[in-house]
Amino acid sequence: RYIWFICFLMTLSGGAFASIGEITQAEGPSTITRDTGGEVEGTKGTGILSMDIIQTFKGTQHISFIDETELEVTSHSRVVIDEFLYDPANDLGTLSIKAGLGTVRYASGQIAKKYKQNVTIKTPTAVIGVRGTDFTMTVDETGSSMIILLPSCDGDGDCFVGEISVDSAAGQVILNQAFQVTVVETIQSPPLNPILLSIDEN
Repeated sequence: RYIWFICFLMTLSGGAFASIGEITQAEGPSTITRDTGGEVEGTKGTGILSMDIIQTFKGTQHISFIDETELEVTSHSRVVIDEFLYDPANDLGTLSIKAGLGTVRYASGQIAKKYKQNVTIKTPTAVIGVRGTDFTMTVDETGSSMIILLPSCDGDGDCFVGEISVDSAAGQVILNQAFQVTVVETIQSPPLNPILLSIDEN
């Protein structure tokens, strides 16, 4: 209880020392730029802080957060951890992530399961509302964003499908079937009507 509370207070004070997760897998070169202006190499075991900017270049990363949220960041991607608060002892949780370029897979942790209204995932053209599920987002050089809803599967192979909303300034669509996909080309254009990809969990 006290450890969680200390982490929460340190995150509120700017997150300069409070690790909110770590890189659990890493291949190839990548960097993490801190809010203070410093830069560290994105290697396995490196701690993740609030306001970190993650750039993978030719590398890849798997990041595990303290609330069990998971991020898989592919090569040539850029992700910003805008905000992270997790204090289960005081019933608090907030998560905000921005994918600026490349492909990122998101898997919900405890924050999305308990405080889904406090989870915001953004791209340059879309805002994704999470209701406890997995999805990928791919952002190209123009900011156009493709979002695919994925099934959430456990170690026994049991899978379920959640739901996400995809919003732009011009409209919203809901994805609630595994492998539904939508594209948001600009912030002023509505998300395209979802289509269903012909693929399976494997």
